[in-house]
Amino acid sequence: MESINQIVWQAMRTDPAIMRDLQRKLINMRALAKFLIDHYHLKASLDAVISSIRRFPLAEFKEEEKVLRDIFKDSIVSTTNNIACITISHPVQEVISRLQELSLPTMRMVTGNDKVKLLVKNSHVERVSKLFKKIDIEHGLSEISVTVAEKAIKTKGVMARIASEIALANINVHELVVCPPQFLIYVAESDIVKAHERVLSLTE
Repeated sequence: MESINQIVWQAMRTDPAIMRDLQRKLINMRALAKFLIDHYHLKASLDAVISSIRRFPLAEFKEEEKVLRDIFKDSIVSTTNNIACITISHPVQEVISRLQELSLPTMRMVTGNDKVKLLVKNSHVERVSKLFKKIDIEHGLSEISVTVAEKAIKTKGVMARIASEIALANINVHELVVCPPQFLIYVAESDIVKAHERVLSLTE
């Protein structure tokens, strides 16, 4: 069973806004404790949560942040618009076999137990949709590609850091495709400029 320290620290780590303000010493401990208790329905007293916050290993967290900053510093960030996500409710092998007929120049694929998701340019949607009956299409997406240093493969928290940065801007991530050292994030086209700015801030 997790201790109250572990629960509080995990809650703090998953909220980048809290961690930034904590490092800047802008947070009132009592107010933060009340927020964590209410937001995460913690079964602990106010004093216990305040004590956990004060024990948080901030120096260790700062070191982890420094490692992540070094990884992102030399990363390559690019964007692509006019993307559609096609969800195909057919067996995976059947989907792969049929897609070979199309020879699409660019395509991202994610497979589940009984569904396949394809992320393709809007111009390819019609060709794909003609091959399958059970499909669902989501238009209006954009892709952010983040290619980081090879050492990112052995570094924890890289994907979480990217997702947290985008979440700070109140942007919903529609899809994630990870093939380290490349991370692909899909957001609504209306959010691409703001999301791109947030990701670029990691490289500064």
